[in-house]
Amino acid sequence: MKTPLLVGALAAALFAASAQAGTITPVNLDPPNQGLNDNTPRAPEGGNPGTTVGEQRRIVYQFAADLWGSVLKSNVETRVGASFQPLACTATGATLGSAGPWWIWRSPDFPVANAWYHQALANSLAGVNLMAGDPSYVAPDDIEISSRFNANLGGTNPDGTPCLSGSGWYYGLDGVTPAGKISFLDVVMHEIGHGLGFSGFVGYGSGVLGERVGTPGVNDVYTFNAYDNVKNLRFTDAGMADADRAAAMRTPGRTSWDGASVKASVPSVLTMPLILLQATGTLNANYQFYGTASFGPAATSANFGGAVVLANDGVGDTADACEALPAGSLSGKVAFVNRGTCGFEFKTVNAQNAGATAVIIGNVASSGSPATAPGMADDPTLSAGIPALSLNLTDANAFRAALPGISVVLGTVPGRVAGADAGGRALLYTPATVAGGSTFSHFDTSLTPNALMEPAINDSLAANVLVDLTVDLFADEGWRIDGKNARISGCDTGVKLYTSGGLIAGANVQAWNQLCHTNTSGKNGYQSCMSAYVANAQAAGLLLDNQADRVMACVTKTKSK
Repeated sequence: MKTPLLVGALAAALFAASAQAGTITPVNLDPPNQGLNDNTPRAPEGGNPGTTVGEQRRIVYQFAADLWGSVLKSNVETRVGASFQPLACTATGATLGSAGPWWIWRSPDFPVANAWYHQALANSLAGVNLMAGDPSYVAPDDIEISSRFNANLGGTNPDGTPCLSGSGWYYGLDGVTPAGKISFLDVVMHEIGHGLGFSGFVGYGSGVLGERVGTPGVNDVYTFNAYDNVKNLRFTDAGMADADRAAAMRTPGRTSWDGASVKASVPSVLTMPLILLQATGTLNANYQFYGTASFGPAATSANFGGAVVLANDGVGDTADACEALPAGSLSGKVAFVNRGTCGFEFKTVNAQNAGATAVIIGNVASSGSPATAPGMADDPTLSAGIPALSLNLTDANAFRAALPGISVVLGTVPGRVAGADAGGRALLYTPATVAGGSTFSHFDTSLTPNALMEPAINDSLAANVLVDLTVDLFADEGWRIDGKNARISGCDTGVKLYTSGGLIAGANVQAWNQLCHTNTSGKNGYQSCMSAYVANAQAAGLLLDNQADRVMACVTKTKSK
């Protein structure tokens, strides 16, 4: 990551002109026949018309770039380098992607004076490409954001070991991801989000500002908005020492986002009451941060509770429930199960077959991120009929040490919503054990509904139309947001590009318009493509009837490219 100091007369350029819709351009960094250039045949899916793996990947990436570019204003093109590489991966967990700013910038004339800004935002504020004329700004450095994605997902790693067995990328654009697959669009939207501004540079373990980019003591605009809800101070306020920031980033629920735009949207976006997992008996504690399952019934106060019993299948790690459990051994009990080498739903079904009424799956040091209470994906070959929750390693160890003798219930906290602190601020991800690349630079996993910028991609996301609090966070950093109507060749569709709460229906219209222009021939092909999109969007409730009519009226006036 480059950190050039500001040179030249920037002050005169800042805010000198109104910004237009942003142009975000993917830059394909893959070699021939690999990654974005993979020529393996693949049938079109989910509205993606590509006929090879590489073509579908390129179409998804451009679609994501068009979505973000429709919402964020900038007079300066943002170039995003993209490639597929072998990222960290096991049979049960994977790094799906990573991204960040290739350059960062600071200036006394920025809204937060002398703080680091991601280059794309810095350029937008200045109205010019701040790197223009710099001799180092040549390929591959002529990008503002760098991103990479897991090339082996659902297959094997270079050493022959499995990479998230049974999974794989879904390249559809419709937000309807098949069970067991991972939406490439959601992941690309997430990773571009990091490069646009969703990351901070404070040292994870030290709490030193700017440490992660080699400039100790220098603030950045993301960290400027971080809030310690124990000391009731922003991270950069007087009275916040390095040790305070370090402690806040290692304490679940202690760090939140204090920007005005996010706070204003929290009540309409985060709608689930805060529910605690309450343990009594040999362990007396309340747990706010736990993982939920995408399979089986949702855990509620009505179906989750009772005495906790450690599962024992008698083989290997006897508590992992990867083998059948003795019949009746868990009758009427909440089963405590270790995370391990078999799937979450497989464990839950085994516990159910032994009579359990619910399951708690405890993380272990060797699986995934021990600091995180894992989200639990479904298995299309199974059907669990009991609820399941998961705990991070620290909390799971507390349960293991106290068993037997624990009883649990779920209880609602009046006046609180899941994913926000007592002041209504959205929580940032600060697990007890630092998770490199994830700690601090994500929303917390407790946000409900799940958020695009959490550290794990969830099945419930649909970033083609909804980006929850992410745009509000960008607004708090200084991005100008386009809330006007989507336009097709100058024709007003009547559909807002962005509305508070994260709906990007108009951006979706514009992205589809661009896709249909690019991937069809002649006016009939273009109109047929847009007609199919509008019908699907109308059926899904994304477009109201009158909006659908206005979009199609604009389509019929548009000449093909």
